[in-house]
Amino acid sequence: MLDLFADQLAAADRRLSEDDCLPLSEAMRRIPLEVFGELCLSVPDSLQAIRSRLPTMASDEVQGNWTGNCGQALMNQSVAFVRTMFSMHGGRGGKETHARRILDFGCGWGRLLRLLLKYVPADRLHGVDPWHRSIDLCREHGIPCRLALSDYVPRSLPFEGPFDLVYAFSVFTHLSESTARTALSTIRGSIADDGLLCITIRPVEYWHHHGPNGEADCIARHRDRGFAFLPHANREPVDGEVTYGDTSMTIEHLATLAEGWTIAEVEWNPCDPLQVVVALAPS
Repeated sequence: MLDLFADQLAAADRRLSEDDCLPLSEAMRRIPLEVFGELCLSVPDSLQAIRSRLPTMASDEVQGNWTGNCGQALMNQSVAFVRTMFSMHGGRGGKETHARRILDFGCGWGRLLRLLLKYVPADRLHGVDPWHRSIDLCREHGIPCRLALSDYVPRSLPFEGPFDLVYAFSVFTHLSESTARTALSTIRGSIADDGLLCITIRPVEYWHHHGPNGEADCIARHRDRGFAFLPHANREPVDGEVTYGDTSMTIEHLATLAEGWTIAEVEWNPCDPLQVVVALAPS
């Protein structure tokens, strides 16, 4: 794929080498997202200016530990989510993509922040995560966005709003019910009136891939009340509750947790079948 866009990439590289202040997003505007994703994985030696602006990639071990996947397969899933998210937000009008103020809620090692550098100047991108190792990895690999630690039960955010777009990939797939409700409320207080929150949730089918521990009970709870949570035994309680584990929920149950939100759209990507993408708009 890089060969197909060799001329455009060479032109972008020249522009970046001639102008240290040129945003990467401006130079890469005509480069397809899939090609940009390939560059995130590996930049040819001939594109030194682009290489100097891109974060280095986390190791396969880190990628696998955080997501269960790595390399091109994980990049395909990441590209699919970003495309879906911008399609959801773009349909609402408002600001141009490059002018949006964006928050990655639960940024991990910066998997998606890397891709958003194609669209948005780094100073408009923000990432928060409650685990210091995630923030450390983002900084070690040169993620140029604004980064900060958040609380495990986030009653406030370390950045002031409003944000035009907030996304949380595979975050609400791990939260207890009360923590999910608190997080949705906190994000609601930092979203622009015409903004959008994109999250992923797990369908009941997730439990068939989870393993024997609690699988049958979780399927029953999901079907009975629309929500199932299996806390991780090695996690310390926060305010008397283990807040992190594995979670599935229905769209209908999400609506009961999301006070002040309206479910605007639901999408699904075949390359990542156990992550349902849900867009929520302020109500």
